[in-house]
Amino acid sequence: MNPRAGIAREMFASSERVQLAALWDELLAGTCKIESWSYAEHTWSMVITRRPKLSATPHSGLRRRDIEILERALLSGVRKHVAVEAGLSCSSIAVIMQSCFQFMGLTCLPSRIPGLVVAAAYARTHAASSQAVKSQSYLSTRPFGLVNETITVSRPDAELSAWLAPAEHAVIHLLIEGMSYAEIAQARQTSVRTVANQVASGFRRLDVSGRAELLCLLARWGLKPPVPPARRPPSSPPPLSGTGTSRSSRRSSRSSKAPRPALSLA
Repeated sequence: MNPRAGIAREMFASSERVQLAALWDELLAGTCKIESWSYAEHTWSMVITRRPKLSATPHSGLRRRDIEILERALLSGVRKHVAVEAGLSCSSIAVIMQSCFQFMGLTCLPSRIPGLVVAAAYARTHAASSQAVKSQSYLSTRPFGLVNETITVSRPDAELSAWLAPAEHAVIHLLIEGMSYAEIAQARQTSVRTVANQVASGFRRLDVSGRAELLCLLARWGLKPPVPPARRPPSSPPPLSGTGTSRSSRRSSRSSKAPRPALSLA
């Protein structure tokens, strides 16, 4: 039995939520840029460079429509749904997202964006009205002028161990960090097919379709922790129960039966 069953542990502290919401506002305004990001055992971190407000011109920011599309994509995790709503193709949505990420300082593909960026979008969009006011107050007191700052939050995917089998948790842990299936297979000294199967199994347990939707789930968990299940899934699925038997077992059963007696012709 999981000792944490029934306990929703706080993930993002109040100060972390305010900081994340403020980060999102600054990234959209262009007053800070992402320099790097990293993952530790219990935290997600990001280094940003803060720039003077006067450096941004009226035409150097993001378009309102692009921001809306970006936020919809990050908050839903399903790009094709956003494309249908916006009346655009999935490739057009990808181009808009890539352009927005480059504006923020990200050079990676949209499929490998750090989870902390998604968490920032969630914190800003889903903040309570009182927290939104605090966020604005936090922004107004920050110093400007090419200052590097490190933002660190608790790692919400630590809770995945209660939902996933150990192997599933290990590969999804690395997938969240931006590794490809080939890189995960090399790190774990296994095959790409094994990694793909473990990731697919983990996604089914979590009811997500991919990494983008998983990051959305974790961002929600950071703001409103879930109740862990009663027990962790087994390392391997249990054998099927019931009256049905497999073809190989039926063959084995037939071969083990005693031979029929020969018919007498007398």
